[in-house]
Amino acid sequence: MMAASPTQPRRRGYCPGVLAPMEVGDGLLVRVRVPAGILTAAQTRRIAALGRELGNGLVDLSHRGNLQLRGLDADGLPPLYAALESIGLLAADVESEAVRNVLTAPAAGLDPLGFDVRAAALALDARLAADETVRGLTPKFGWLVCGGGVGHLADSSTDVRFDAVADGDGVTFRVALGGTLATAVPIGLCAPAGLPAVAAAIARTFITLRAGRDGTPRRMAGLVRETGTGAFTALPGLMPLADLAPPVRPPRAVLGVRAGWLGVAFPFGRLDVDRLDALAGLAERQGGGEIRLTPWRALLLPGVADGTEIAALGGVLDPADVRLRLTACSGAGGCDVGTTDTHADALALAHRAPALTAAAGAVHVSGCAKGCAHPAPAAVTLTAKAGRYGVDVNAAASDAARWPDLSPVEAMDKVAALDALYRQRAEPGLGAEAFLATLAPADL
Repeated sequence: MMAASPTQPRRRGYCPGVLAPMEVGDGLLVRVRVPAGILTAAQTRRIAALGRELGNGLVDLSHRGNLQLRGLDADGLPPLYAALESIGLLAADVESEAVRNVLTAPAAGLDPLGFDVRAAALALDARLAADETVRGLTPKFGWLVCGGGVGHLADSSTDVRFDAVADGDGVTFRVALGGTLATAVPIGLCAPAGLPAVAAAIARTFITLRAGRDGTPRRMAGLVRETGTGAFTALPGLMPLADLAPPVRPPRAVLGVRAGWLGVAFPFGRLDVDRLDALAGLAERQGGGEIRLTPWRALLLPGVADGTEIAALGGVLDPADVRLRLTACSGAGGCDVGTTDTHADALALAHRAPALTAAAGAVHVSGCAKGCAHPAPAAVTLTAKAGRYGVDVNAAASDAARWPDLSPVEAMDKVAALDALYRQRAEPGLGAEAFLATLAPADL
């Protein structure tokens, strides 16, 4: 495999899996897709043991509700495959693995304010794995099944959404294409039992429409903008949009001790096999013996009501913890184009600029201009290149930096100066993004 330039991000063109490992800076990375995001404690312990025996002991929580093991080599793949097959977590082949990008509301069945959508999500996962007619979906094409409640996925953007809504004494799914709950385009309703077939029909229609347009665009939102939804609204199994109450989602609240689970996050979605094993033990001793994966760099432990052990594991229970505002990719050592210690530098930013970081939607430290950990704009973005940083505000890693070519120390000093301005001038309650947008060039 040709190495990427240390100053040029690589566009890999696929998503990693177990059967499609990705070569990164610390060896092979494998992403374990977990149906409905639910692991038993026994499965979790086995995954931790595999990461210890075959990898470098590091575990990532992905933004699509999966687990990633790092630091494997080619010799470790056959025993990994055998072990994952024995616990029901190995796909039949690369193609079926690649299309099973199903994000499920993690508190389904635990949250009395939401609908239990686990059966629908598992049925969708099984249909995608078995149906050869959907194998032409593009990389990163995603599905979402949400039951609402305080663990909702309203702000998760995806290609096809199935959002549960009340229908008399039962439930139906509102089907929408290309976006968040607020931005995706609704195309109809479907019954829970019909969801897998409707999904397969949507997938085939997407593949056919793209083929007629020379293979572009690659995602559903772009295709809908170009072609409209007419080809989708007439699909079998879809019912017309009825006068049902629209999906309403309360403020999301999953961290800490909740009625039904304990939610714990980890900075940068990074933990290790010892911590993962300890969490499995906690789930066995105190809860229902289950761990739920989320897209928020967090885990839910159903039935666990005591968080005293979590601090020693490096977990975060408080949603206001400033570390949860930080996003960072793997950086040097974890990515073959990374040249800075992005995790350490992001934590240093939280120390040097605590007020600004706490008031931000996100503060992002990226190892290159690709911005894998946070492609969207952030209140403050540091983008590395050849061991130095470009710094910008309300910008993405791919944008040209306002202050380019700074050493890590100079970059920290620049953000600390912005923090001082925020503390001196910002009105109470004003977010970091809004404040930074008001500053004139002379202030910066």
